[in-house]
Formats: sequence, C-alpha cells, structure tokens
Amino acid sequence: MAVPPPAYPPAHGLLKGKTVLITAAAGTGIGFSTAKRCAEEGAAIFISDVHERRLGEAVAKIEAETGVKAFSHLCNVTKEDQVRALVAAAVEQMGHVDVLVNNAGLGGSAPLVEMTDEQWNIVMDVTLTGTFRMMRAMLPHMMERKAGIIVNNASVLGWRAQKLQSHYAAAKAGVMALTRCAAVEAAEYGVRINAVSPVWRCTSS
Repeated sequence: MAVPPPAYPPAHGLLKGKTVLITAAAGTGIGFSTAKRCAEEGAAIFISDVHERRLGEAVAKIEAETGVKAFSHLCNVTKEDQVRALVAAAVEQMGHVDVLVNNAGLGGSAPLVEMTDEQWNIVMDVTLTGTFRMMRAMLPHMMERKAGIIVNNASVLGWRAQKLQSHYAAAKAGVMALTRCAAVEAAEYGVRINAVSPVWRCTSS
C-alpha cells in the first residue's frame, strides 16, 4: 500500500540573518533542496556547482520560489584554486559565512575486481578530498570569527555494505572519519562540524 509523502513543513525563520554556502547545489538533488530550504528559513545563500547552465537555472528557480536572490559561483571541488576562489567570493559577497554545507559528491557502480584506478580516484577526489579541500579553505575564516558550522554530506553507505559501491562507500566512510577528527580540532575555536547520512524513504510496501 502506498504511503503518502509527509506534508511540506512551513518555514519558521530558523536561519534569519545567517549566511550559508552550499556546494553542488544546481539541479534537483539534495544540494538544491538544501539551498531552497535555507532560503525559506531566512538565510542569505551562496550556491556553487560545476555546471554553469544548471547553476544559473538553480539561482532563477530559488528566486522564483522563495523570493531570495542567491549568490553563485562556479567551482570544481577537485581544483584547489577554484575552491579558494569560491570561499573568497562567498566571504566578499556575504561579508562572512555562518554555515558551509559540503554536498559535492560523485558515485557510480562497478564491481571491485573490474574497477579502474580512474574510477576509484575520481570518486575519492570529488567526494572525500573535495570535502577536505572545502573545510581546509573555510576553517581559517570561521576560526578567526570564533563561530561557524560545517555540515558534511555523508551516506548510510559509510557503514552499510552494498554491491558495486566500494569506492563510494569508502569515500563516504572517509567523510565520516574526517568529520570526527576535524570537529575535535575546530571545537576549541567555537566551530561545529557534523555529518549527515541521507537515505531514500520508502513510500510503498
């Protein structure tokens, strides 16, 4: 029997006056939904992605649906210069960054015995090392301000086994471990770092 989806929750102004930077926020996935919800909750938002056209469309859609004009900047999280430029642009445009959401990630399916170094490396570079690069670039800004929150998008595959997902699962498990260690380092500066692990919701039985 089909289970109806829950009602969309009303906004409560939970992020009023806050600034939020979100990676991989173009399109219709978790990043875009996060950006839209942050805007609904009153935040000033800055979104990035590697896809120029989709990024522009995301900015337009968020403004049409929420009335908030998002700042945006192209960024490939595998490129250190682009990561640094993104953080600098966000700080310049918004004055400071209260929240960073590291959403950029890359998956794929391949049997371990057939997986190439290239398949393994690109998933690691985007999903794990990209998260590291963004935190490394953002933390000095937050530590100096003695305030800030970083949310890393992990996955249930970080602890749950699934066929054909060894590279993605390893990368997300790495994000979880990276988050724990970085959180200990950042805590003394008043900066909080956490990870979330989204999962599909079953709507039928």
